[in-house]
Amino acid sequence: MSRKKGPRKRASSGGRAGGSRRAFRRRVLLAIVALLVAASFLARRMGVGPGTAPAFDASLFDEGPRVSALEAGAYVGQDAVVCGRVVNTVFAQATGGQPTYLNLERAYPDQPFDVVVWGRDRGRFATPPEVLYFGREICAAGRVTTHQGVPRIEARGPEQIRF
Repeated sequence: MSRKKGPRKRASSGGRAGGSRRAFRRRVLLAIVALLVAASFLARRMGVGPGTAPAFDASLFDEGPRVSALEAGAYVGQDAVVCGRVVNTVFAQATGGQPTYLNLERAYPDQPFDVVVWGRDRGRFATPPEVLYFGREICAAGRVTTHQGVPRIEARGPEQIRF
């Protein structure tokens, strides 16, 4: 009994089907990466996320509106000087961006306002912010934004916070 000689069929695990699956996975992965990059870009353009605070102008302490932590929500999107007592502080070292939260007037999760110092900016403070400002009356100057409905100012250095 003789067999016809001709092209052999490849096993499904090593043939074109496997290659096209790999190519499909690569395309999907590239699409996901592209979406993440686009979302990050748009978030930063919209002023969301770490590193989106505008440059600080020290004249804001003298010329800007001075409001209490309870009134800060009315100034979202504007530059202001927000004042209040730091009653709760948290350095969230294990959280992305390593934020330090200075909660004014009431402790988290009921704070009416917070000042956030991102991990990359902590080195600008001679004393860790959660130690330096705890229990003190402070005024923070900068652009008022919100995170999860809570007004905040991102402090990029100690020049934005005064006792």
